[in-house]
Amino acid sequence: MKNKYLFNYIFLLGLFLLMLNDHVLKAAYGNWFTGKLSDVAGLLILPMFLKYLFPISTKKSVLFTIVFFIFWKSPLSQFFIDSFNSVGFYNMGRVVDYTDFIAFLILPLSIYVLDNIEKFEIKLPTINFQKMATQSLFLLTTFAFFATSQDVDLAPEDYLTGCCITEPVQLNIGSGSIYVPTMFTPDGNGINDVFQVSADSNILKIDTFTIFNQFTGDILFEETEMTEITPENGFDGIVADTVAATQYLYYLVVTSVDNVTMRVNGSICSLPCEEPLNVPRPDRIDDCAFPIQYDIVNGIYDENIDSQEDLNCF
Repeated sequence: MKNKYLFNYIFLLGLFLLMLNDHVLKAAYGNWFTGKLSDVAGLLILPMFLKYLFPISTKKSVLFTIVFFIFWKSPLSQFFIDSFNSVGFYNMGRVVDYTDFIAFLILPLSIYVLDNIEKFEIKLPTINFQKMATQSLFLLTTFAFFATSQDVDLAPEDYLTGCCITEPVQLNIGSGSIYVPTMFTPDGNGINDVFQVSADSNILKIDTFTIFNQFTGDILFEETEMTEITPENGFDGIVADTVAATQYLYYLVVTSVDNVTMRVNGSICSLPCEEPLNVPRPDRIDDCAFPIQYDIVNGIYDENIDSQEDLNCF
């Protein structure tokens, strides 16, 4: 019976991971991993769900999954999303990020399960129980897929949670050193407008500089092989033609002239203070470190350097 495509250990595990990640882990530990986990779990179970819905082969269910995921993760789906959202009863969303295609690596497991479904099947005791349980699982799975495509809806006070609670990054990498601030202010006044890494002359390059959405894990900015470590190569805070008061996650790979490579990750707060902000004042804002507070001569962060910021915009 087709119930086996839903009632098997792998499908239930994938569904559990999908719902746990979307409703718990993303909010608590929003990062690159949680951003990809929903894609992996969804691609694992979608071919099984399709086999339950339609009398199609494993090959066709996987092929449809691949085509749909490529469409969904491309700009081609924007018209569909806009049309759906215009109805007004549900807000569907997604961010175009082609690194999400790494989730295709889970499909061989899905194919193996479908080709050996009896090995993973969970036997249900009675016909009536099978019908009730299958209907419930069908509705739960449908809800899980829709919830994955929902826009994150956060209260303003959530945007800057955790701002500047950690010290700025000051690291020796081989013979070189870097400084990473904890706050920048993309308000267009020419001071601290860009999130940049400061480095001395013994840093050869920034191999990778990536900015993530803290709640979804989506990549918002990425530069690679940066040998010119200047503000022009930094993150200007503009996402979808706007700047926002929020917190981003970053990931760096840095190499020194003596070929020592180090990976660094952390969070950076964006606070455009040109106009009053509809967010509470962060508790630790007086402890924030800004790009301009880098002592070029000594190659270190100096809190005594005037940040030139007046952050009374809350």
